[in-house]
Amino acid sequence: MEETHRLLTERLLPHEYAEEHQLYPALARTRGGPEATAAMSRAHTEIERLSRRVAPHLQLAHSEGGLAPEQLDDLRSCLHGLNTVLRPHFVQEEENYFSLAP
Repeated sequence: MEETHRLLTERLLPHEYAEEHQLYPALARTRGGPEATAAMSRAHTEIERLSRRVAPHLQLAHSEGGLAPEQLDDLRSCLHGLNTVLRPHFVQEEENYFSLAP
């Protein structure tokens, strides 16, 4: 879980933030406004929400000496949710947005 959290906070969330604040505004200017990226922006919100749910579990695990059994369902839910959102999100990025950029 530590490595997963590190991947989420050091690679995934900065990538999503950069898209949201640099790439999407540039695409919106050239492709007809913010409607062109609205669905992807919503996915970024969900990716961030699910990613941020992992940290409290790790903090609790550190203070308690490990993950408690009652934490596992929520952690699984977070990871399954991320998988469910990220797979189509990355495909949509490749197909819809990166092909639009000059």
